[in-house]
Amino acid sequence: MIDRIRDWLDETACPLLDIEREERVGLLARKVAKSMRQEGRFFSFRETATFLHMAVDDLPLVKERIYELTLKHVLDNYIIKERDRVGLRWIAKALKLSDEKTREIELRVGRHVFQEYLSFAISGGYLDDEELDQLHTLARSLGTTTKELLMDYLSGSGEQFLERILAGMAEDGKITDESWQRLISSTQALGLAERGFLTVLQKPGERLAERILTNTQPDDEASYAQYRSVLNLLDHLNVPDSLEA
Repeated sequence: MIDRIRDWLDETACPLLDIEREERVGLLARKVAKSMRQEGRFFSFRETATFLHMAVDDLPLVKERIYELTLKHVLDNYIIKERDRVGLRWIAKALKLSDEKTREIELRVGRHVFQEYLSFAISGGYLDDEELDQLHTLARSLGTTTKELLMDYLSGSGEQFLERILAGMAEDGKITDESWQRLISSTQALGLAERGFLTVLQKPGERLAERILTNTQPDDEASYAQYRSVLNLLDHLNVPDSLEA
């Protein structure tokens, strides 16, 4: 799981650019970052940008990418320590990035790290104490809570979350009550009460069931077993069973 998230950290969380521009911005950001390390307090973004013949339209993207790359390096350990904050503040000042912009970048990258970590850690149906502590530490580093990060994740990717839960928890077309309670206990430990968890996932659960129903073949045992498991999931989510295969 850790290697999977570190692989993600090597990728970009910036808004999607065309391939050519993506490569150009990434290369420029790394060149500027190298210059910052070498020149220290004598670094000038304007002079470096002129030397590298940066296009005016690329300037804000390069600045954001530098801050993002630094933040990803810091979050490799899922925590932003005070000494990291000192470095991040220096970089933001050198690049003339506003507090609003740095906050936006931190939350964007932090949410992705939280979601990637959670989706793999909880795929078996629960989080252990070490995983819970890691997620709480990450949230505190970002100046937010695990509840807010979890709600953001489930609101935007609830269907994918449930699909992963099904794959990891369902056995013989059923999620046992014991397994479900372990899942609820884990999400409660992240700050989200059972009622809120069920409410935010009921609609995604219905969409997942409808999608699986569309691909269900009654004479295909594996396909039908998957459908039975999603109906059982709807029962746990307190969604009325109105779908029939």
